[in-house]
Amino acid sequence: MRAVAITLAALVLSASGQQHECDRPCVAGDTRTCMYEFNIVEYHTLSRACYDCPNTLSDCEREECVPADGVSRPLLSVNRQLPGPAIQVCEGDRVVVDVHTSQFSDTESIHWHGQHMRSHQYYDDVPFVTQCPIVGSFRYDFPAATPGTHWWHSHTGGGDAEGIFGAFVVRKPEDALHAAYEIDSAQHVLVMHDWMHMSSMDKFLGRHHSRAADNHARGILVNGKGRNSAAKFEGVEAVKTPLEVVRVTPGLRHRVRLVSATSLNCPIVVSVDGHRLTVIATDGSEVIPHAADSLVMFSGERFDVVLEANQPADNYWIRVNGLNDCEPFESVQGAVLRYEGAPEEDPKAALEYDPAYPPGIVVNPLNSVDGENEVTMADLDALTPTTLPPDVDRQFYLGFDFSRVNDSLLYNPDLYPYNGVSEEWQVNTPQLNKLNFVFPSAPPLSQPDDVIPKLCRYGEEVSSYCESDFCSCTYLLEAALGEAVEMVLVAEGQIGDENHPFHLHGNKFRVVAMGRLGSATTVQEVMELDAAGGIPRKLQDAVEKDTVTIPDGGFTVVRFTADNPGWWLMHCHLTFHSEVGMAALLHVGGAEDLPPVPAGFPTCGHFMPEI
Repeated sequence: MRAVAITLAALVLSASGQQHECDRPCVAGDTRTCMYEFNIVEYHTLSRACYDCPNTLSDCEREECVPADGVSRPLLSVNRQLPGPAIQVCEGDRVVVDVHTSQFSDTESIHWHGQHMRSHQYYDDVPFVTQCPIVGSFRYDFPAATPGTHWWHSHTGGGDAEGIFGAFVVRKPEDALHAAYEIDSAQHVLVMHDWMHMSSMDKFLGRHHSRAADNHARGILVNGKGRNSAAKFEGVEAVKTPLEVVRVTPGLRHRVRLVSATSLNCPIVVSVDGHRLTVIATDGSEVIPHAADSLVMFSGERFDVVLEANQPADNYWIRVNGLNDCEPFESVQGAVLRYEGAPEEDPKAALEYDPAYPPGIVVNPLNSVDGENEVTMADLDALTPTTLPPDVDRQFYLGFDFSRVNDSLLYNPDLYPYNGVSEEWQVNTPQLNKLNFVFPSAPPLSQPDDVIPKLCRYGEEVSSYCESDFCSCTYLLEAALGEAVEMVLVAEGQIGDENHPFHLHGNKFRVVAMGRLGSATTVQEVMELDAAGGIPRKLQDAVEKDTVTIPDGGFTVVRFTADNPGWWLMHCHLTFHSEVGMAALLHVGGAEDLPPVPAGFPTCGHFMPEI
């Protein structure tokens, strides 16, 4: 019989460093109920909790002090921490999270990125898709069924950019890769996040409604820590705030879990001075180990690497350089790899911005698929041998791009249309298949009888949902339960040098092809290339992921079996892109395939009585 323990977490999730009882060595048969309290509050860096931080560095370690990079700014937090509490559990544990929001104005939601919620679809947490936004309190209750390195984050507005995110690690009693390392510590989880020196709402509204604002990050944080690399652009002097320290034992191999929680278009290049990294998993899925000198991470992705402490006992930089929207302000951050016996000091090498990859092999390069010493996700091999059938039951072509249209969120075509304002006022609209996604008025998962007012389906005529050149609707892709599905994801790249990390809720997929046709392409061009046999699929040992990059001017092809019934959001994982509408819904199966709606589950929707 399984041993079951119930663990309360209100006290052990504070910043005091106490360890939650569910953070333990995993043993077969020992599963527990792991309870957490998430209190979402509006907060501030360098608050009164910090006393004299950063002038007195020890004050920066005080409970509830959020020094970030030494710049004072408002944020949203869980339990007044940045990042929020880490969840470290074992496969099969029951995870119960009580979320309480006491924000002055906004609602909230928490998505468990990497957990697929089979038989627990109502806790995937997409507002107006699987549940109503949280007002007050909401209890999530689901099994930790998907092992690996994952994370949780807000799925409401810019909450993730504001600070509502944290690590979610699910370990297994028996790890097929255990022979590759000796140490797997909860202290070796690094959550990396691009950082702004204003609220995400100020940044979003300034970007879309002001000619003076930009969409660039000002820096990067590692586990909420760092120093202001943009200080020279801002005309200030960077203060010496604390850095994250990763402590290692000489001669041993350490499993380091990396999470990209970036919200802007800021791919990050991760490397460690003097050390190679061996990639052993991505998005929780094990791969045949592959040595690398650096790796690129896109928003939502996770990589597990093995770092062997085989150098002289000293301090070394873990370098994180930002690309794209992190380039204008040269966003760079460092964490310290500190060997036992090394002095408590920064590494002696300079920490400077460098957008170039370090010499050697780079895994998951930005907008490149066949460069020398470059390894894409289509090149990695799954650890467990798998052969996919040659044919699929259903195929979708999905084009991601920006459009010069009169987006009703940004323009009034009668007063200030896109082509009626000067170029400095023109902001392009992120779209999926030339559409902007509109959320339903009520969650179709839990309120299936409610009508979706602007429902449009893949492959059907959508002109009735267009006003002039701008089209918007609740874009729906449908698959029968058990069908083999293929999605050909195309980043057309007609406007700007972009990148779109694609995330699919409720499923993992196999990455079976990746290519680039140039700086720009079209869905039609990719379809024609595919019809001519120009896109071979990798059907043997393709790696599994839930988030993958689409090379700009190219494509990524993914396959999965639609065996998880429900309504699943699929979207670009960049906050500003998805918030404006670069998203769609995947509907799998029917209502008869779903578990019953939990008793007392909240309902919501429009209230428009007749007059």
